[in-house]
Amino acid sequence: MTPYSLKHILLDATSVSNRTSWFRQTFLILFLVNLIWSIGYKKVWGEATDFKTYRKAAQQEIIRQQGIIEQDPMDFQSYFELGLAYLTLGRHKEEVQAYKEALSLNPKSALIHFNLSIAYDHLHKGSKAIHHMQRANNLYAIKRNHQKIRSTQRHLKRYYLSYPDLSMNKILGR
Repeated sequence: MTPYSLKHILLDATSVSNRTSWFRQTFLILFLVNLIWSIGYKKVWGEATDFKTYRKAAQQEIIRQQGIIEQDPMDFQSYFELGLAYLTLGRHKEEVQAYKEALSLNPKSALIHFNLSIAYDHLHKGSKAIHHMQRANNLYAIKRNHQKIRSTQRHLKRYYLSYPDLSMNKILGR
């Protein structure tokens, strides 16, 4: 049996690095909490804290993107961001139209096909959703973006389960 003081010395010798790393982690966490508190959480996480503010910000984004499109109708990125703003408000028909415009300007964008597929899924148009997700999958395969390929494959699997009445012939248009 070792005396208490000897246990304390042995404990100190074996766990100095553990105590130091714990102290550093604790200090960092307390520092970040204090920083966030002093700045204010709204400035750190954005101003959209309630639903009304969130919707208002989306409506303002729609107006802003429409203004950009009026000045430069060939800007596919603005059409894409307009589609995202419509998605935020749940206006999926307008979202599809915005994505179609973006797609007409940039037909090889996998991201536009991906989002258009999800928009069609929200509208319960399974064949179009599957078609655009397959296009996104093919474009990501060309880019060799394996993370996105897996994501599109998961969506395709979900679509095939959600729309069992669609056969491959209907999807391919035969």
